[in-house]
Amino acid sequence: MLSLAYMSTSLLQGNISEIESNFWFFAQTITAIGVIGALIVSFYTYRNHGRDSKFQRLIEVYKLVNTFEEREARKNVYEAFRIYMEHHYKKGMKIGGKMHFSKNLRRFKGEAFLDIFRDPNVLEEMKIKEFELQQDVERVRATFDHIGALFESNLIPKDPLLKTLWGTGRVCWICLAQNIYIERDKRGTEFYMDNFEDFFYQIEKYRNRQRPKLPPVEPC
Repeated sequence: MLSLAYMSTSLLQGNISEIESNFWFFAQTITAIGVIGALIVSFYTYRNHGRDSKFQRLIEVYKLVNTFEEREARKNVYEAFRIYMEHHYKKGMKIGGKMHFSKNLRRFKGEAFLDIFRDPNVLEEMKIKEFELQQDVERVRATFDHIGALFESNLIPKDPLLKTLWGTGRVCWICLAQNIYIERDKRGTEFYMDNFEDFFYQIEKYRNRQRPKLPPVEPC
């Protein structure tokens, strides 16, 4: 009897131990699942929040480039470029115009850049003062350098941005490239507005991928 009682007690204790073991295993499993679940929820929340933040920045960029001030600034940049080309080029050959000769840029030592936005013919035909046109130039190039920085940092959806702004960005760079090179020479740095330049190269890659679907876009 004693042996049976001892065996029964041992079995009961074994069952209790097994139940306790199973309970703690179950509890630990539930805890682990809870933690994993929380991490998954956090991941998707973060990812969605990050995605929402990117698209919010995209919307802000769309709003920025479509303000009245930005559109007017770009219009003046395009017009100045057109006037310079009409006055100082004939059958593709340069026949005049204000120039800037590089002194400080190692890559472009002695090279001549088109000083479009300080050219007397441009200012006279546009009936605008030099400092006023320079303000428009600064506004446009700063806007696209900012966009380029967002693009490079992956803080904005790239494909929708390129799809929407490739034409505007391309024309703005073509119009302003010489001006940016002049500013780099004056400042003694080759990195001024480099985000804008990098964005232009991404636009060219996008154009090459999308051809022949995209129409040619050049400054008017």
